Amino acid sequence: MDYSYEELVRDIKMGHEIEFSYKGKIYGTLNVKEGFGLGENNKEFVFYKNPQELLDNGTINGKKLKDIWDKVEIITIF
Repeated sequence: MDYSYEELVRDIKMGHEIEFSYKGKIYGTLNVKEGFGLGENNKEFVFYKNPQELLDNGTINGKKLKDIWDKVEIITIF
């Protein structure tokens, strides 16, 4: 699926959750009572106060989403 970083930003700010793979592992974003989360599937998620904080500070393997986004494969958008 062709899905740009700009589309990710839009969808996270709208409250959507995105599941994607990167380097053979599955990750996702969450929109729950605790806040906006980012993490590896079935493992601990890091939660942020709002979507912008997740986008600005969220990392996968020490790299920001913006820097790896062209290397991920989208699985599902909720």
